[in-house]
Amino acid sequence: MDTTISATTHKSPLAVLFVFTLVFSTSMTPAQSQFCSDRPGGCCPGRDDACTVPRGDTLCYCDEFCLRSKDPDCCPDVFNNCTALPVTVAPLSPNPLKSDCLYKGKHYFAGDSIKINCNTCTCLLDVGGYELQCEDKVCLIREEIINAVNSDSNGWLARNYTFLWGLTLEEGVRRRLGTLKPAPFVAGMKEIAIEQMEDLPESFDSRQKWPGWIEDVMDQGNCGSSWAVSTTSVASDRLAIQSMGNMKLPLSAQNLLSCNTRRQRGCDGGHLDRAWYYVRKYGVVTDKCYPYKSGMDESSKMERYPCMLPRHQSTPCPHNDTTSGKYHSSPPYRISEKESDIKAEIFKNGPVQATFLVKDDFYSYAGGVYKYTREAVKGASKGKLRSGYHSVRIIGWGVDRTNPSSSLPYWICANSWGTQWGENGLFRIIRGQNECGIESFIVGVWGDIDMEMMRH
Repeated sequence: MDTTISATTHKSPLAVLFVFTLVFSTSMTPAQSQFCSDRPGGCCPGRDDACTVPRGDTLCYCDEFCLRSKDPDCCPDVFNNCTALPVTVAPLSPNPLKSDCLYKGKHYFAGDSIKINCNTCTCLLDVGGYELQCEDKVCLIREEIINAVNSDSNGWLARNYTFLWGLTLEEGVRRRLGTLKPAPFVAGMKEIAIEQMEDLPESFDSRQKWPGWIEDVMDQGNCGSSWAVSTTSVASDRLAIQSMGNMKLPLSAQNLLSCNTRRQRGCDGGHLDRAWYYVRKYGVVTDKCYPYKSGMDESSKMERYPCMLPRHQSTPCPHNDTTSGKYHSSPPYRISEKESDIKAEIFKNGPVQATFLVKDDFYSYAGGVYKYTREAVKGASKGKLRSGYHSVRIIGWGVDRTNPSSSLPYWICANSWGTQWGENGLFRIIRGQNECGIESFIVGVWGDIDMEMMRH
């Protein structure tokens, strides 16, 4: 008894449908067929619409075109059985056609996919053999930038970071920064008058003048929360300094991140003026009371944790048995771009908040005095540059004389990417040149000192 089977050619704009018949014995059932591995002669080179085997009540294809097209009509075992051509087939180029892809000493067979930095690469048939064909995304950490920075005398060094490797540049901007550009009316805040100081030292570090009172470096994780982290860190520093250490209480960035939601975007960024308004009007609790969680693991990096503390009332601390009052600040005030004004403010009152534009090479900073390496980035970015705003604390300043012929004045800044980045979580950036806008928008505050809390 014979059965007639219908099939169509591979789907292609140039192909025309045709029907052909195949007679086979009912003694060969679909369950017994191993598809391409059972086909006499194995798979077929190139594209061959007659290279088929029965599959149920239709046919499936066993030619090498399947390795490239991933046609749904191809047999399930085509990738396992069509990775090598019969010896009678002529190569497509002067070199023998390879049946796999080689990357860093490891073989990948047709159809295999691997992740190379931020791009997924698949081993596919191409003219002359198989090769890894990769996505074309711009990655956050790029070896070309690292090599270009380190091969020149830029005043700083770059390196790879495993916790940033594999992210796209777009993901880095969205998840490692998080401060939205100040609106024109905010950027135009009137600057306060700063009493000039003639005897400021050549170098200064807030941690040395106020030991134990300056906040440690935080890690914001994969959450664009620098607007919340820098705000609560500066508020914590100022409260400790103004209370003479009696209010050394790290304030909760998570409280601000989760509860300051009005026209803010959580892990997708926030405005500094609205953050300070919230701290002034509603206050925040301590970090011990409301610890930071956003972006710290794979399951939470995209999540906005709901607010656990109502704005207008004190409640028990979320998830623990500690207690905390709410701490407030004054409205923020702006310091001018003048280097002398910024130094005087830090020297007298403590760390300040700064906003700057992060460029592609900054993520790879490992040490030294940072300055944007335009040519290094331009040559490694395929014309796809992407920057974003970030807010940090400036805690001091100094002069780098590593190169005797060229001293470099710098600001000492506390980032929020953990101590595994930069110089134990800090970075130095060229001072007095408004590098990346670091001196354009400098903010300070006064803490709202509660004498009753100080007595306790």
